[in-house]
Amino acid sequence: MIYQQFQRSPMQTRISGPRAWLAMAISLSLICLSLFLLPFVLLFGAITLGCLVLFSRVYMARQIAKLNQAQANAHQHDHTTEEPHSHVYNSVNIVRESNAKETHRMRQQGRTFEHKEDEH
Repeated sequence: MIYQQFQRSPMQTRISGPRAWLAMAISLSLICLSLFLLPFVLLFGAITLGCLVLFSRVYMARQIAKLNQAQANAHQHDHTTEEPHSHVYNSVNIVRESNAKETHRMRQQGRTFEHKEDEH
């Protein structure tokens, strides 16, 4: 009596009947359909990505051209409104050290500050 449960496979009673066959047919058809449509989905994704890249390149080129034009107009406007003896203070012309050539050389090489013994 104990061995009767081991004579039949427990999967036979679980997966049997018309509902099981219908579920298996539906799952197999969905798998085949997804495998059939996968190349088309990948192709559509590749075309969409290519269009997005081309659009972004064109868009960024236009934005950079607008930015460069605005900077050129601002730079030209600064030079036309500037008096010959006035000083334009921007990051290039501000010099805090007494020697401008030394400052330019230090700007290219980096700065090192040494401690002087008479200063505290």
